Amino acid sequence: MIFQNDYWTYIEDFFELVAQSGGIMVIISGIIAISWLGIDRKRRGSFSKRKLEQEVEKPKQRMLILLKLISWSGLVVGVLCVWAGAMGLILDIPPSFRYVEATEAHANQFTCLYLIIIGIAMFFKPIKDLPLSSLFGILVGAVATILFATLVPDTVLADYILGKYFKYICIAIFIIVACTVAVLFKFYLKIFVLISKVLSFPPVALGIAIFALIQGIFLYGFGLSVPNIIQNL
Repeated sequence: MIFQNDYWTYIEDFFELVAQSGGIMVIISGIIAISWLGIDRKRRGSFSKRKLEQEVEKPKQRMLILLKLISWSGLVVGVLCVWAGAMGLILDIPPSFRYVEATEAHANQFTCLYLIIIGIAMFFKPIKDLPLSSLFGILVGAVATILFATLVPDTVLADYILGKYFKYICIAIFIIVACTVAVLFKFYLKIFVLISKVLSFPPVALGIAIFALIQGIFLYGFGLSVPNIIQNL
């Protein structure tokens, strides 16, 4: 019975729901921004004084682990935020059902752009310390080598010289592709990591958390966007 279910339909419905729930994703992004503040607070002991993580008391260590788990959830939530923002812009989807009454079912471009930017920051925040560029380079190098080995005709391998040195050619292709991709990816990765660091800086993260919670409440409670309200004052 379990294999008779159409799971792909459920996945499509889920992503469609996410695309229509920009306001909720804004609120969730605010909660994750609060976790950034909490992590920095627990590590330092205060926002102005640095404390080593080993010096933090055990009850606070448990809270720090919880905050880290919330921050790490940004790997998934960040992707969903980018999806909600991008689909909102592309398909002109409003961020909430209440927002439809005020805009005649049009997207809020500010909310969409916010979700894309904060989604990227949430995704790269927890993985900034991982050797992501090296892992990505190895993956692409392996795929390129496998494709090369698969596509080479048997007539080429039948040649004595090419057949003898074929494995060394594959190794060379793997090293060249892996190193090239890793260097290029690392260059562009630094840009996204920098955005993540800036947005997770305590004063900035506090502003994001406050704005996200207020923006989300206004979108779902009143069908309004904070920037539009400020503009009309």
